[in-house]
Amino acid sequence: MQTSGELPLPRGRRPPRHTTYELEIAVIGVGAVTACYVWAMQRLDTAPGAFFGHSLGVIGFLLMLATETLYSLRKRARGRTYGRLSTWLQWHIVMGIVGSYMVVLHTAWRFNGLAGVVTLLTVVVVLSGFVGRYVYTAIPRSVDGAELSLADLTARLTASATRLETLARPGSALRNLPSADLLTTPPPVPGGPLTALLARPLLAWRDRAEQQRLLATLGIIDQATVVEIRHTLAERQRLLRQIQSLAVARRLLALWHTIHIPLGVALFALACVHIGAALYYATLLH
Repeated sequence: MQTSGELPLPRGRRPPRHTTYELEIAVIGVGAVTACYVWAMQRLDTAPGAFFGHSLGVIGFLLMLATETLYSLRKRARGRTYGRLSTWLQWHIVMGIVGSYMVVLHTAWRFNGLAGVVTLLTVVVVLSGFVGRYVYTAIPRSVDGAELSLADLTARLTASATRLETLARPGSALRNLPSADLLTTPPPVPGGPLTALLARPLLAWRDRAEQQRLLATLGIIDQATVVEIRHTLAERQRLLRQIQSLAVARRLLALWHTIHIPLGVALFALACVHIGAALYYATLLH
């Protein structure tokens, strides 16, 4: 990915994008746990107090504990670090989803007493995590996960404009585009930056549809040129959207942290009380 001050990429090359697969990995993990649970239901006692049920709860709790601590420690690490911050975030999400799911299975769908409160709070924390991920991904970052500044985005926008000027040289295909200004500047969003943030998948779809409609008017030209124009314009529109919603995304992420972190602390405090009570009643009283 380009950094601030870089020249536009050569013809035919796209800036590298760091694709993440944490949700896909989490779905696979949940599927594997579900398969094991279905198998155990036919052969073992899956009650919360049984060995299998206890194992689910313990492993799920340890995964959630790792979710709560490891990524936070990595963010605050100084000097030598291990792995990209973005990679740690991916596994933070995976362990949070899979661990929470195992804790819910541990209850055997019984939501009574303190265990029920812990389970309900677990669901709330997970849903809050999905909200946080959505807002987090609205803030542009480098491949390593470092947050980009407004100056970085502006520099990248300038680089994309330079590339468009090259494509729009006299006699080029871009000069033949009707309403080319609609391609270089996304249509205004009713509701301002907040709507641009909350509805960004729909806006991205709308931008792509508008690009496709206008690029179709190019007629028969070099296909490589069409692809390059599409990629450059898509990058430019993405940057414009990010600049538009950057301030509100940062404020929402700060607000989310003030809510999500106390929820996580409350969850683990209650979980520790639940574990202590389970050990007391199941072990010490026998």
